[in-house]
Amino acid sequence: MEAGPSMQYDPFSPECLADPYPYYAWLRDEHPLYYVEAYDMWVVSRFQDVYDMLGNPELPFEAREGTVPTRAEMLARNDGPVPPLPLEPVTGFTRMDQPYQGRLRGFINQPFRPRPVARLEDWFRDMVRADLPGVLAQGEVNLPTVFGLWTARTMCHLAGLPLEMAADLRDAINESSAAIGNADLGLDPLDGLKRISRAAHLAVARRRDAGVDGTRPFVDGALNAAFEGRSLSGREVAAQLVVPLIGGVETVPKVTSHGLWELTKNPDQLAAVRADLARNTAIAYDEMARYCGPAQWFSRTVTAPVDVLGRHLTPGQRIIFLIQSAQRDPREFPEPDTFRWERPMKRTLAFGHGGHFCMGMHLAKMEGRVLLQEFLSAVDEFEFDEDAAERSASSFQTGWDTLPVRIR
Repeated sequence: MEAGPSMQYDPFSPECLADPYPYYAWLRDEHPLYYVEAYDMWVVSRFQDVYDMLGNPELPFEAREGTVPTRAEMLARNDGPVPPLPLEPVTGFTRMDQPYQGRLRGFINQPFRPRPVARLEDWFRDMVRADLPGVLAQGEVNLPTVFGLWTARTMCHLAGLPLEMAADLRDAINESSAAIGNADLGLDPLDGLKRISRAAHLAVARRRDAGVDGTRPFVDGALNAAFEGRSLSGREVAAQLVVPLIGGVETVPKVTSHGLWELTKNPDQLAAVRADLARNTAIAYDEMARYCGPAQWFSRTVTAPVDVLGRHLTPGQRIIFLIQSAQRDPREFPEPDTFRWERPMKRTLAFGHGGHFCMGMHLAKMEGRVLLQEFLSAVDEFEFDEDAAERSASSFQTGWDTLPVRIR
């Protein structure tokens, strides 16, 4: 696609859903702050601008309408200030303003810190090793589905849910994300979200039955917490679990599967990574997270008048930050559309930035590294069926859902 005067950006348009990257390049070069009249929405596309704005707590940008609104929600113009959400009952932390957002996520983030993640690594690796022989014996598998089962089991383990629920949790999350902004898929995002919510409520009920003894801090931390002088209800605790469950299941499989595909396109890079798996897989995963990251953008609502990048923003307007545009910005990454397994990076937006920085970063990096190590250790030769590859044309998640790999 050639950029021209008639080019317009709409994250929900069929053209952007099919391939947003030409639009990102056009925005970065010609419209670093772009206005979409239909949604009364501003769009930020360059790395430095996204990094600075997300990292500045003084800017009046809040997630009180959610970080990933649907097109229908975007079409409902605010035409004025949006009040903060109530504190009783409290919703999920991703929709709350500071300081409440930080306090709520603090109740559940203990298992995602570096030391607990390091203690979890042997459990995760043993699970992958136990399953791999049976997976590889099939000869051809859909890699995101296989990897997604293992990340879903991990989140079930952390939440105290039966591991047998992992496959349905994985499918509910993938179907829900694929349906956002794309009615043509015939999927109902609400169906997936209801299944995810039921899993969160079951986790709360099981932990209460177990005595809330602290052995599952992902759930127990919120059940034992005091918020605004009171305990959280079961519904309020479950609300805190939904987004971490989604993020903890979906992203790593898509990044890692796509990353392995990129390595097969560059045999010299694959050989270099194989030369020292213990060292090189962590480095390669960082580039995979930059190049293959499926999450396209996150939204905020303007809560006070503010001037940014020479434009005046007013309360009630939306502003979205194009994470994947920023991750392909040549001002930050030389030759950004080229995959380089050992690309030096001073900083990245792969896990967000600022108050809503991804709490699961350490878990994601551990899982991605282990998946790469175990797969490449067990498989000498493999190839992807590129003709059968399919990805969600979703306004939010554009990762590969179907990426069959043949084991030779």
